Amino acid sequence: MSYQKTVTVIGGGIAGLSASVFLTEKGFKVTLVEASPKLGGRAYSFLDKDRNQFFDNGQHILAGWYKNTFEYLRIIGSFSKLNFQKNLEINFIDTGKNVYKLKCPDSAPPLNLLIGLLKFNALDIKDKFALKNIYNVLKSNNNYDDSYESVRDLLEGLKQTSRLVKYFWEPFVLAVFNTQPKNVNVRIFLNIIRNGFNKKESSVLVIPDVNLNELLIDDARKYFKRKNVVHILDKRVKNISIGESVNEVVFDDGSKSNSDYYISAVPFFAFKHLFEEKIYIKNKFRSEFLKASSIVSVHIFFEEKIPEDLIPDNSFGMTGLIGTIVQWIFKRSDRHLSLIISGADNLQIREMSNEDIIKLCFQDLNKTLKKFNELKISGYKIIKEKRATFIPDNTSNEFRPSQETQYGNFFIAGDWTNTGLPATIESAVLSSKICVESILRREMKN
Repeated sequence: MSYQKTVTVIGGGIAGLSASVFLTEKGFKVTLVEASPKLGGRAYSFLDKDRNQFFDNGQHILAGWYKNTFEYLRIIGSFSKLNFQKNLEINFIDTGKNVYKLKCPDSAPPLNLLIGLLKFNALDIKDKFALKNIYNVLKSNNNYDDSYESVRDLLEGLKQTSRLVKYFWEPFVLAVFNTQPKNVNVRIFLNIIRNGFNKKESSVLVIPDVNLNELLIDDARKYFKRKNVVHILDKRVKNISIGESVNEVVFDDGSKSNSDYYISAVPFFAFKHLFEEKIYIKNKFRSEFLKASSIVSVHIFFEEKIPEDLIPDNSFGMTGLIGTIVQWIFKRSDRHLSLIISGADNLQIREMSNEDIIKLCFQDLNKTLKKFNELKISGYKIIKEKRATFIPDNTSNEFRPSQETQYGNFFIAGDWTNTGLPATIESAVLSSKICVESILRREMKN
């Protein structure tokens, strides 16, 4: 570059943070602008003053194939705060209080998943025989788009048994896509399972040792300070002025930003508000048609230490529940459990009162955990992330824009853009990487 080119990044969530970091590494002068008083978007921690404790707005599990996320974390200095499984291992408890362990061996994928499921004691001979069809899917390049309307239909077509769906596929889909299999596009699903089982290191789960602020945000702030990256909070965009290209960004306070390039990194439900309506329509943007899906997190605190045998074989601090509304339990400490309810809209949980939600959680824990009713509860906290993700159904493909636009200096980042992935941290970071690579290609042409 003949001189330091400038980029304005609108939005301080994970897409905006990672775009700013990747651009800075390539020598661009970045200004990051965020409308709220905090960075992190929908992946953040907040301080509960009553307990003097940070809470994540929701549990975020990473996977071994999150290569772009790991690159971002290495650059800002947070990568060492991740805890990697050696091999994929997940424990489940059903409403009969039976404990089942899914443990994949130290084998090459996708054989490691197949062997793990063959040894999974929740399944019988008929269930395990059906696995051969999944193995064939993992080894082929067929996307099955024309054959099946949804992942539910795909699993039926592959003759996955009801028990195999209940004890493996439904928990997997809810954890990754935050919705039921009937709502998930087949191609996106296949992208995920093939990414997850194409290399040995890709298939493991990765759980941070720290809260989301410490992992994703605090070290980014330190990086910005070291690299003189301007980041401004509480500054809302009034509109993006566009002619043949983006001319400037106008803010509510009347100030303006003029840069060589611009990246929108706002969530899908905020994107439309960046433009005059005629510009939005002209570009055939349709982000407002994406459907939101919520996640409810429930934190329960105990007066005494949780017995070791309450949640047997609690690998990696997490256990799946089968046949319940609550899907996952995370043991935060010896007096603190965190519960996760994904796809809370479909389950009609989001609009319930906190009192009704905690009653539901207690019912599920009494069904699954031995002697849970003997424990004394000291308190609880419920967090509703109402627009945690979008639902990646077939129609969502029509509303997810490419990162490049018809304007040579304007790009779109975000987990909701067309990355081929669901709304994950990796999708957000990948989208920003695509934007940065597009800008670099344009610079090379000039």
